[in-house]
Amino acid sequence: MNNENINNKNTLINQISFGKKIREARNKLGMSRSTLAEKLGISVNFLGDIERGLKLPSVPNLILLANILKVNLDYLFSDSLDNIIEEENENIYYTNRQKSIINSVIKTITENFNND
Repeated sequence: MNNENINNKNTLINQISFGKKIREARNKLGMSRSTLAEKLGISVNFLGDIERGLKLPSVPNLILLANILKVNLDYLFSDSLDNIIEEENENIYYTNRQKSIINSVIKTITENFNND
């Protein structure tokens, strides 16, 4: 991606914020830029460009990056998302795993409450 796209108001991705979140997550894990670049199979300079908001990784490297840094993609792109829900039906949908975790938490709270 060239500098022209970065300054274009129609760009869908807030690359500056994306890059900052990559750098923050990497630093939180105590990982050097060279270590992360090696794990991704990219140059340290390219990773530096990503962290400065000048470039974006490929989709496969984006997924690998999120897994290495233990962050999810919506966190990385949160400043680029339009978070306004415009649907009339505002039902929340959960995966089976999420439902299982919620049920487990409710069960634990209920058991602890009943033991008091």
